[in-house]
Amino acid sequence: MIKKWIALAALMVAAATVEATEGINLVGIGPVQQGTAGAGVASAKDSTWLILNPAGLTDVKRGVDASFQYFAPVRTINSSANPGAGKQTDSSAFVIPSISTSFGCCHGERGYLGFGIYGTSGMGVDYNQPRIFGQQDRMTQLSIAKMTATYAHAFDNGLSIGAGPIFVLSRFQTDMFNGSVSQSGKWDEAVGVGAIIGINQKIGDRLKIGASYMSEQHMTKFDEYKTLLNDSLNLPEQITVGLAYNVRTNLEVALDYRWIGWNRLDTLGDQFGWQNQRIVKAGLTWNVTDRLTLRTGFSTGNSPIEKDKAFANSLFPAIIKTHAACGASYEFDKFTLHFAYVHAFNEELTDNNAPPAGGGTKISMYQNSATLGVSWKF
Repeated sequence: MIKKWIALAALMVAAATVEATEGINLVGIGPVQQGTAGAGVASAKDSTWLILNPAGLTDVKRGVDASFQYFAPVRTINSSANPGAGKQTDSSAFVIPSISTSFGCCHGERGYLGFGIYGTSGMGVDYNQPRIFGQQDRMTQLSIAKMTATYAHAFDNGLSIGAGPIFVLSRFQTDMFNGSVSQSGKWDEAVGVGAIIGINQKIGDRLKIGASYMSEQHMTKFDEYKTLLNDSLNLPEQITVGLAYNVRTNLEVALDYRWIGWNRLDTLGDQFGWQNQRIVKAGLTWNVTDRLTLRTGFSTGNSPIEKDKAFANSLFPAIIKTHAACGASYEFDKFTLHFAYVHAFNEELTDNNAPPAGGGTKISMYQNSATLGVSWKF
């Protein structure tokens, strides 16, 4: 069984090249989360909440949730270090899968287990001309998949707690230039581990509050790129807190706040100069009928990349700040179909360093994505 999970994780990370959105993280995992722009840490809807707040396992129906996301970012660069290349655009699109399951297990029907594998993170570009004149310095691709197995327990007072390990598999390739060394351009793999813990509390019939903490995920090094990366490409710790309130019995509002600790990482923080992100999310879920549910959401925060780091990160253009989303679900007798659309608004950043250190280089990005999913309940 373990070998099958590892094989599936490898397949998913090979398929999923995610472009930067919350740093290198998706705004949400699966169409139900994405329909509210990732808001809802206090109100779990399906088993994708394993990777958002595992305490939510106690509130979701037992079953399997699977989805595929068509992700279409548009990235541009106009490098002052290679003016001959002109303005370049990369509009390559990608497919990002996820699959997870949840079920009761023990302790008098108060214990719950969940397993999930998700394409969660990544970044990259592939331009025709290099960023630096005369060098192979035009391409990066980073793909990350996470696998988690979590346990949650429900108490009589409306409290639930969940936790579990997170296993990470990442793949990376680049031809970035570093000093006098051009990188290999070969794919390399790294693995890592972290943990997630979450808590939910119901207050009366209408209000729920929730919080989750994801630890830093410590990765092995990419051997092919030891001359480029000073250390392992670890993934950041993350804190999300929020509340969900039923304005009416069929209408829920969710508000979340998320902090992502990019600046605490040795590589993305110290070497590439990324700053911590602070993100606010709001989502609305409307159960129109017993079968039809509609969603919408909005997410906004700061970019982890400052102006003086624009050229240094022009092949890692994680500058997106704001997302708007909508989605729908329709329940049949034995399964439910889901859809979500997310738009990330265009952001542009111009390096404010003096030439020839990349000053004046402009990078920009906007994104569109559509996700289809299905849920089977036991």
